[in-house]
Amino acid sequence: KLLGGYWGMHIFIPLVKMDVHTSPGGSDNREGLGDIIVDPFILSWHGKNWHLLTALDIYCPTGEYDRDRVANIGRNYWTFEPIIAGTYMTDNGYEVSAKFMYNIKTRNRETHYQSGDEFHMDYLLGKHFGPWSVGVSGYYLKQVTDDRQHGRKVGDGNRGQVFAFGRSVKYETAGKTQLIFQWQHETQVENRFGGDKVWFKLITPL
Repeated sequence: KLLGGYWGMHIFIPLVKMDVHTSPGGSDNREGLGDIIVDPFILSWHGKNWHLLTALDIYCPTGEYDRDRVANIGRNYWTFEPIIAGTYMTDNGYEVSAKFMYNIKTRNRETHYQSGDEFHMDYLLGKHFGPWSVGVSGYYLKQVTDDRQHGRKVGDGNRGQVFAFGRSVKYETAGKTQLIFQWQHETQVENRFGGDKVWFKLITPL
């Protein structure tokens, strides 16, 4: 324990398969290791009905990147992401959770392009029934500084934004392994790709 909370760390190792089709008639594909995310310093505090966490995720440019290709499984720059997350759950199983993040990105050394800082959040409103839980989940993102290249503002700043919502279903085993299915529909999209996302997550303690 540290500062009255629990210390922890995590690492995400993404394995990516990407197929890109452009109009008219172009295509590209790539697969392999994506950008690894590490966090050596996570602090969390826990009460009967609430949980609070602070962290600093670091996105490492480990995925392949080629400025002349459209299928890139890496971004070719570092990202530093402070995080505050919290959950409140009532005694009868209703849950409200949110995770607040701020992305600070370095410059892509091949293109000399630096994307602007972003505030974003994930949220969940749900109800637990034994090992099952169902609810509404999604995310909101708003870019708060301009994109820059060679030190100059790009166009009108290319500030992106998106708001997404959709259904979420989770099953948790007695050993605390979680199986999570989520569908999220994107709206209010600006300067980003928009559409629908389907997620299947497996989370297990070691």
